[in-house]
Amino acid sequence: MPKIHPSSHVDHRAELASDVQVGPGCVVEGRVKLGDGCRLMGNIYLRGPLEVGQENTFYPFCCIGFEPQDLGFDIEKAGAGTSIGDRNTFRESVTVHRATGSQPTTIGTGNFFMANSHVAHDSLVGNDCVLANGALLAGHVTLEDNVILGGNAGVHQFCRMGRLSMLAGIRAINKDLPPFFMCYQLEGVASLNVVGLRRAGLRQHVQPLTEAYTILYRRKLPKSTAIDMIEKTLGDDPLCLELVKFCRASARGFEECDRLD
Repeated sequence: MPKIHPSSHVDHRAELASDVQVGPGCVVEGRVKLGDGCRLMGNIYLRGPLEVGQENTFYPFCCIGFEPQDLGFDIEKAGAGTSIGDRNTFRESVTVHRATGSQPTTIGTGNFFMANSHVAHDSLVGNDCVLANGALLAGHVTLEDNVILGGNAGVHQFCRMGRLSMLAGIRAINKDLPPFFMCYQLEGVASLNVVGLRRAGLRQHVQPLTEAYTILYRRKLPKSTAIDMIEKTLGDDPLCLELVKFCRASARGFEECDRLD
């Protein structure tokens, strides 16, 4: 049987795996499903529809599954809720809001959300991402796998961050950040994420991606021309092709270079 502190309230509609631990002062409201090994450490509010996988840990004052922070949104409107994968850590006061449409706000597996970070409605977070303290995702944001956001970083609504990209602390983007690149200047993309690529075991792709970065950001070519050139000259590298595909799919456009040159 789940271990539930007597001061906590668990809705009769909730489904808790047999080894779930619910600490003091928690509220589990509505259609909430918690998988094996989940821990609610105390003073946490989960609201359904919410489905949580295995071995997720929620620290005090997390609020997961509430309605969007949108003055025009009808809080009584039904929606797809929130879906969370396995082995995620939600530190103190993390907030994740439910979807407005037919697809849930979705968080993958192995992510680390530090204190006071926020995932807004209809966002999609992949696997093994890190959001440092106070990092903010607006609505309809997509983070692909292995993305890192520094402290108090912000991502504008409908923006995407590609795989293994990084946004430094106290920085914000209002366009897509392509995969494998870093943004740490006041204005736009600054470099290739070489350290991240090496840590991910992708050292062999550093050279072609460096060439792709140069074509895209340093030759001052029209973006469509640069993307075509990367595909033509570096198309035998799968990560370069991933970069090309990401850029061509961008609806908002993607971040410019840092303009240092």
